Amino acid sequence: MISILKKKRKLKHQEPLKSPNRFTLENEFFPRFIGNILIILLVFSVFLTLITFRDHLVSEKLQEWHSELLKFSSQHGFGIQDIIIEGRKKTALATLKEQIPLNRKNSILEADLPILKQKIENLPWVEKVELKRSYFPNVLQINLKEKDIVALYQTEGEFYPVDKFGQVLWVDYTPTKPFLVIVGEGAPSKLSELFEMMAKNPELSSHIKAATLYSGRRWDLIFDDLENGIIVKMPEENLDKAYEKLIKINNKYGIFKRKLTFIDLRYPDKVSVRIAQ
Repeated sequence: MISILKKKRKLKHQEPLKSPNRFTLENEFFPRFIGNILIILLVFSVFLTLITFRDHLVSEKLQEWHSELLKFSSQHGFGIQDIIIEGRKKTALATLKEQIPLNRKNSILEADLPILKQKIENLPWVEKVELKRSYFPNVLQINLKEKDIVALYQTEGEFYPVDKFGQVLWVDYTPTKPFLVIVGEGAPSKLSELFEMMAKNPELSSHIKAATLYSGRRWDLIFDDLENGIIVKMPEENLDKAYEKLIKINNKYGIFKRKLTFIDLRYPDKVSVRIAQ
């Protein structure tokens, strides 16, 4: 068989050319390596500094563009046309406006709904708020759910409304209907147990005009009249059982038909009464 590949001529090993100008350098690998690392670190630090400076400038520029965009949109069809508030009865309109720093010069896109919601719900009378925005027309809709008042808390000669959760609203308030008056340190926080007891007989409970909490443990109930009504002293424990006993006494004897001024239910085995003279 004849090969069509030509064999390569074997080259003999050749010595490098010798020259009087050629010499060998000493090995400096380790110092050069450390130097390169330090240079890289220096360059990286400068790079990070430039990036931080650049990002700051970019952030400022983006904020500037964002403001210009909102201004442009408000002038070209996206300006707020109206703010509609529903459910407001006790919250002062001026107080509400302070939490909504918007007008017709603002864009509807500018309204930050989560922040507005938080600010409005911080108002004393507001329990919950829902916000919606619509476009064309550009309207911001605010629906308020205000707190329900269930009692008045008397302290230092002043009366403050109390909501169903036992929270005192430290605001000026003129009631439009009679409310249960509660007195005593800690009385608002124990209002739920009082209402739970009163629910056992709504007809009898409707005669309760005031309740005073003593030492955070025991209630005195005042029936019919704040100044000249019947005072009923309730026990520290087993409040429900004591009230059931009062219900039975009223059903049997009619405590409001008699000239009673005082009923003592603090002791489980006896009932003390005082008759008006």
